[in-house]
Amino acid sequence: MFLINKYGAAISKFHEDPDSALALVKSKSSYVYDEEEKYKAVSVEEVRELFEKEGVKVIEIYAVCGMLDLLSIPKEIQESRSWDEKFFKQVTEMLLRLSKEPSVKGLSRHLVLYGERT
Repeated sequence: MFLINKYGAAISKFHEDPDSALALVKSKSSYVYDEEEKYKAVSVEEVRELFEKEGVKVIEIYAVCGMLDLLSIPKEIQESRSWDEKFFKQVTEMLLRLSKEPSVKGLSRHLVLYGERT
């Protein structure tokens, strides 16, 4: 079973299926089925609690999916194979800062948890 960020999944799904996206946000159910896979839908807080119950000290949770879209970088620049070094550093720093920002973590469809077993 895979974990998926409940709110990020709903945001990603909204443009193609608003009814199911809204149902996911309202739902008390913890599971999402996508392409015959079963995912446990969790919030950032729930994923922290889940891992801590399993004896993992959570050091940080990062948002890793969709942050680049929030920056509104033109598609031709995103697809380019040669970015200006200064711009690349700015985008990289912005993405790293956004990935740690609690107020945007719920926008990401996927989260990466960095922790250590206690």
